[in-house]
Amino acid sequence: MVDWGEIFTDPEMQRLKPNPELLTLLPLMKKAGCRLVLDAGCGAGRHLLPLALAGFLAWGVDREVVVLQALNARLKSEGAPAHLAHLARADLRRLPFLPASFDLAVSINAINHGDTQTFKDYCRELDRVLMPGGHLFIYTSPREAGERVRLPQTLELEPDTLVDIATPDGNLVHHFPTPEELKAQFPQYQIHRWETVLAPIPFMGDAKLPQLIFWAQKHG
Repeated sequence: MVDWGEIFTDPEMQRLKPNPELLTLLPLMKKAGCRLVLDAGCGAGRHLLPLALAGFLAWGVDREVVVLQALNARLKSEGAPAHLAHLARADLRRLPFLPASFDLAVSINAINHGDTQTFKDYCRELDRVLMPGGHLFIYTSPREAGERVRLPQTLELEPDTLVDIATPDGNLVHHFPTPEELKAQFPQYQIHRWETVLAPIPFMGDAKLPQLIFWAQKHG
């Protein structure tokens, strides 16, 4: 059974480029005054590293010890400023931060992992640790993507919650929300972008799948 520790310590995963949608936003986030950033589900650090190098004070959170060990070594080898890149081991359903700790929260291809309740818990925690006026950027696989990775043996445990799918971590449970379902988790937000695009998936050989982009600002 493949797990995320095995996936993210693979050399190919370590070489993945950052999400271009996030990189495009970083200058805007700086201009908006964002400084403290949470990378929820940081994995191999393909976003934590550019965040730190861009001058943000960034915290990367992941639950896998081996992943964080590999990322710590990578941050040192690639010259990330030690005072700007920090790591914490935690379950994304129970983030180890006080309410309103960050002015930018980022979650890329992370909140799909688990059932419907887990998805809601992830969203609740992102909202809890984001300060009023802060920005939220989520990039995740919606229902349309789930339909495309079904296999003959795929099980639907509950609506849009699948296991045994055609992804590298397909043996794990995934929830694929509708755009409306994701939006409903953040009712007190001004939405800047809420769109499903067709985009290459780096850890699937750049196969193109629908991806849901959600960029919003928490009301003050």
